[in-house]
Amino acid sequence: MQRFDTKVQYLRYRVLREVARHAFDNTLLQSFTSIPKLIAPGPKPTMRCCVYKERAILAERIQIAIDGIKDDESSVIKVIDIACDECPVGGYEVSVDCRGCIAHRCEEACPRGAIYFDENQKAHIDKSKCIECGKCASVCPYQAITNRKRPCIRSCKVNAISMNEDMVAVIDDSKCIECGSCVYQCPFGAISDKTYIIAVVEALKKAFEDPENNKVYAIVAPAIASQFRDVKLGQVAAGLRKLGFDDVLEVALGADMVAWKRLKSWLRRDS
Repeated sequence: MQRFDTKVQYLRYRVLREVARHAFDNTLLQSFTSIPKLIAPGPKPTMRCCVYKERAILAERIQIAIDGIKDDESSVIKVIDIACDECPVGGYEVSVDCRGCIAHRCEEACPRGAIYFDENQKAHIDKSKCIECGKCASVCPYQAITNRKRPCIRSCKVNAISMNEDMVAVIDDSKCIECGSCVYQCPFGAISDKTYIIAVVEALKKAFEDPENNKVYAIVAPAIASQFRDVKLGQVAAGLRKLGFDDVLEVALGADMVAWKRLKSWLRRDS
């Protein structure tokens, strides 16, 4: 567990590991229902209200891992509806830090008259009138008005995430840039990114059967150098080769090759 930043990442690793293992053994179809029980054996739940909900969410994660990216789906990021139900509604709220001052700057700043006061002069927000502009929070001298945005919404820089009528996160594919920030920031692992793990396993299996005619290369990003704290980069590359990859290449190598080709082209043109 110490190798992962959060338990959500560790859970994702366990799902992908079991999916890959059974795919290699050609037992994935038969083991589809047993993998959730292996990861969440019960009888006591460790992540959710009951072990049955844990297994249902795990089944959704397994399905995402198996499906990969279908031709009719453009987005890499997917919301697991059943897992997205624990966050508060959010929005601007008055906290216990409200001192009941008589200046009432929050009331004056609100363009919709959504601020009202109780018998103790403590401020409250009428959600039916509030437009979430944040003006009340900006003028409160005690910073007693806070914006409780959901982590996924807060992390999205392009405002691609909203809530449906059931208060479940919805991603607008036309806005989403697939940066993955919401995947990492969701505390309940309710947003997941799709993978090509089944396609990779199938490619490796073909390479094992006919290594001369089926070459498989692992293309890694430069950031991989900082993603492993307890192993060296050479060990990661060696592990990938042991899995069956013919070689491990950095994705930036392609950019270097293109730059070198363009440079030679310019040199020939100038000469």
